[in-house]
Amino acid sequence: MSDFDRYIGVRYSGRKGPAERVQRLKVFEAMGEEPPYAVANDQDEDGRWSRRELAEWLLGRLGDRESPTVVGLDHAFSFPRGYMEQHGLRSWKGFLDHFQTTFPTHEISVRELIPGNPRTHDPDEHRLTADWTASPRSLFNFDLQDSPAKSAFAGLPWLPYLRRAGEHVHVWPFDGWEVPPGAAVVAEVRPARLRHRYPQEGLAEEEHSAYAIAAWLQDRDRLGLLRPYFSPPLSPEERERAALEGWILGVA
Repeated sequence: MSDFDRYIGVRYSGRKGPAERVQRLKVFEAMGEEPPYAVANDQDEDGRWSRRELAEWLLGRLGDRESPTVVGLDHAFSFPRGYMEQHGLRSWKGFLDHFQTTFPTHEISVRELIPGNPRTHDPDEHRLTADWTASPRSLFNFDLQDSPAKSAFAGLPWLPYLRRAGEHVHVWPFDGWEVPPGAAVVAEVRPARLRHRYPQEGLAEEEHSAYAIAAWLQDRDRLGLLRPYFSPPLSPEERERAALEGWILGVA
């Protein structure tokens, strides 16, 4: 039995400012059994999204309680444990408050905030969930083109914003490993693990990433196989760490 009616995959980007439209920010959506399709921003003649516009659009989708929605975002939702210990952060909420004060990327671009900012971290330290993948991605290496670090720093402030859609919004796993029936879910998903399952068929790389996220969420849920991914096989110590660092949905 399916838990969701709507499936959204987002290939994120940390380029430019929060209100600037970015070509590499892509969105795919699927409803029910229908195949995922590209969602263009109707406010832009080229269909491009800014991060602010995307957050506003997602807010509307998550708020539709008649069609339970699951959103897969291609960026980290938290930082490694060492960063938390360095700054005395003991909860995810505390981390988000700290982040928005230190790195207000919902107002200013990552490019403008990072130079000279002393609150960076060891680029070689990864979250536990990243270490469980074949290719861990640093959240503190900003030198790569369209780097995962930039995407994470750009996307983090919008997670609290999405809670405005209602109390039924469940940011996994920080709101609990178990997802209540009827909840709308926002989760981190890594498209590199999924792209090989779905043919590219003329899609650009960024489009293929967003498509793969939406298609995988839809496939697993329609087969009744998505819910087990919300309970990865972790020890009590690993689960405690992941409750602070976050987890990539599908990594087990």
